[in-house]
Amino acid sequence: MVLTPGRADQPTVVLVGAHGYGRGHLQRLACLHAAGRLRLVGVADPRPLDAAPRALAGAAVHHGDAAALITAVEPDLVVISTPVHNHVDLALLALRAGAHVLLEKPPAPTLDGLARLLAAQRDTGRVCQVGFQAFGSAAVGELTRQIRAGVLGRVRHIGVTGLWWRDDGYWSRSAWAGRRWLDGRTVNDGALTNPFAHGVALALRLDGSGGDQPVGEVELDTYRTRAAQAHDTATARVRTALGTPVTIAVTLCAPQPVEPVIEVFGSAGTAVLHYTEDRLRTPAGDSTHPRTDLLENLLDHLADPQVPLLVPLADTLAFTQVAEAVHRGPAPVPVGQESLADLPALTRRAARTGRLYRELGVDWARAEPFRWTPPPQPPTG
Repeated sequence: MVLTPGRADQPTVVLVGAHGYGRGHLQRLACLHAAGRLRLVGVADPRPLDAAPRALAGAAVHHGDAAALITAVEPDLVVISTPVHNHVDLALLALRAGAHVLLEKPPAPTLDGLARLLAAQRDTGRVCQVGFQAFGSAAVGELTRQIRAGVLGRVRHIGVTGLWWRDDGYWSRSAWAGRRWLDGRTVNDGALTNPFAHGVALALRLDGSGGDQPVGEVELDTYRTRAAQAHDTATARVRTALGTPVTIAVTLCAPQPVEPVIEVFGSAGTAVLHYTEDRLRTPAGDSTHPRTDLLENLLDHLADPQVPLLVPLADTLAFTQVAEAVHRGPAPVPVGQESLADLPALTRRAARTGRLYRELGVDWARAEPFRWTPPPQPPTG
């Protein structure tokens, strides 16, 4: 797991995907390159770089083909920020080339893809960190500590509320956006699996369940207001490895967007985690916390394996099982945006009561019940 002797101080890095969210990775890599923590040696993207990203890349080689670039420069580390349906193939390419990987979320659109990645990681001995940035928040660590210390009593229920707005431009920004499939490949985009994936992944672990432990069951209730294939409004009820019910209620149609929250309801009190803002409210008081950068955490781990990874690939099993349920589930039910009256209040109510939209007595929520139970054993490849 440790980098080659003599290279640990400045591992060589290739970025795959420099547009969209990848632009943020490029900016971070440029800063760490300037600080001497790494050497950015290549940027792979089929589209040309304009002046600003070209300046950030500096002397790094730009190539339109990731495989050719990785083969040519043999980097220590590859950062992958590409469309979801490319994640598995590109991560496999990097791992088999001997590189460690920082892979953007979601790591794979299905359990089969995750199994292939886990097998490659095991076979190559390389490290893969997944870009669930919220796990870098010290607010998560503090909430976990308080739950284990019994501050909330017994955890009875966990709810996730997501109220964002995404206009037509969001769904048309790329060929894969809002797609369940594209050119015969699984994309599995949607509110649960992409924009609110951080909240889903966090909620499944806060009761002490390991992210590498299979969930018990997933119930889905999904809708779409756009022409896109994927859902933009959904509720899901998941039973964690420890049996705790987690209810996720999210929409990308909220007229007045607010930052998402995770609420942990215990027998002795409730905690509210604003996971995008690193803010926490518990019976012990309100607090705001710093956040650890996942790339820096990966670099620290590679230099010293005693430093634990914050989001190892294996710990994304529970989340990917929810994604698998979405993949296997029926197409989202189309509804008109004008029908979604009182959607913010309804969404909060669903998350807090543990009921799905269709169980709350609204006319538009008419999805057929869908339940999925994962395989008895985690995928092993």
